[in-house]
Amino acid sequence: MKKSLPAVSETELAIMKVLWRLRKGTVADVRTALTEHSGKELAYTTVMTMLGRLEAKGAVRADKAREPYLYRPMFKEESTLRDRLRQFVDTVFDGRVEDVVCQLLDSGELSDEELLRIEETLRTRSTRERKATRPTSNSTKVRPL
Repeated sequence: MKKSLPAVSETELAIMKVLWRLRKGTVADVRTALTEHSGKELAYTTVMTMLGRLEAKGAVRADKAREPYLYRPMFKEESTLRDRLRQFVDTVFDGRVEDVVCQLLDSGELSDEELLRIEETLRTRSTRERKATRPTSNSTKVRPL
């Protein structure tokens, strides 16, 4: 898979998210899943047009050897979301990640569950980083003769 998703609209990104969940799908599959997920019902031809645009951008690949066409994402979800987040942080917060975190915490919109998950992630990451920077005990032991 390629590294970075080209610029896409909100609707195209929503279609990509559906394809990442489905792994592959026809226009009808994507349309149904999109409607179930968002509650908005797009016309079949609209979804077909959007998938055609995504294919032209190289974001999806269509298997045209079969009818109906089967579409597959050409970019990994994790790297795409990471890239989009980085763009957002750079554009809106001038690259200051701590400002994003403080804004989220100050907004009061995080649930207790979300806050606990964030705290646990920070604890785990901090512990992992401390272990990675500690010298190993084997390197300082003196072996008896």
